[in-house]
Amino acid sequence: MKKVLVLLFAVLFGACDTDNMYSSHDCYFTFQASLFPSSALTRSVTSNGSFCIVKAVLERGVTHLKLTPNQGTYAATDLDLTMSTVIGGRPISYSRMGYSQGLVIGRSPFGQLRAYDLQCPNCDFNYELKWSGIYELQCDKCKRTYNINGSEGYVQSGEKGHNLAMYKYVTYNELDGVLIVSSGQ
Repeated sequence: MKKVLVLLFAVLFGACDTDNMYSSHDCYFTFQASLFPSSALTRSVTSNGSFCIVKAVLERGVTHLKLTPNQGTYAATDLDLTMSTVIGGRPISYSRMGYSQGLVIGRSPFGQLRAYDLQCPNCDFNYELKWSGIYELQCDKCKRTYNINGSEGYVQSGEKGHNLAMYKYVTYNELDGVLIVSSGQ
């Protein structure tokens, strides 16, 4: 009987840990990759091992997605995308892209589609991360380095702390070329 109870608790607490690895912060991002077939973001959602920092920036009343890939060479037009405010007749907003309008989106080397928040979870989500290696992001404030190579964005170096905020729902429909990132809120 004791073994059954121990096993039951292990399963229950294991399930809770899985849900806690995802951010509950409000996030919803839609991208029509088929309109930007050579962009760094499109390559990141279609190629294993490619990731891209994605930031929404308003310039003269028009939203631009500023892209910083973890690897590869791109034309300037594939790194600065002028965005529409409508996809398929539905209005689009870029104001719900994580804590500060920035995400890291891509596929692990094993093909898992993932999206992380661009803000450091150990600095109260107030400091933006930058690439420090192909699969490494670093915070300039706390100096922690996070690994996203097929993982949950764990602290690779620096003081122990929280993993990167990861968003639970990341889908890419190859037929219509639409990427959606959502926290499920």
